[in-house]
Amino acid sequence: MANGETEAGHKAVSGCSPNNRGLSGHAFRDHQYGRRVEADHSWTVYHVFTGIPAHVDGAPMVGLTRAHATTSMLDLNRRNVEARKEWNRTRPTEHAETRVGNP
Repeated sequence: MANGETEAGHKAVSGCSPNNRGLSGHAFRDHQYGRRVEADHSWTVYHVFTGIPAHVDGAPMVGLTRAHATTSMLDLNRRNVEARKEWNRTRPTEHAETRVGNP
């Protein structure tokens, strides 16, 4: 885990263990986070495809300052990139051979 991140911390943010090889490549595309300002002028970090607030250690990422929301959003997206790289590095490779002229 990068930057002293614990496995439990990774699981709390991403919802999966870093050793979970059952994830598809599509799962990582689905975990992208944004930030938005709410009517009460607080900030929320949210899942960009569903609009649902992100959760870290079971707590929703709502009622934040702009700076905290920005830092949290960047951290969540960085962790997602790192997890995607690790998944790509460790997944079993397919040994399908493609030959020119041979179907």
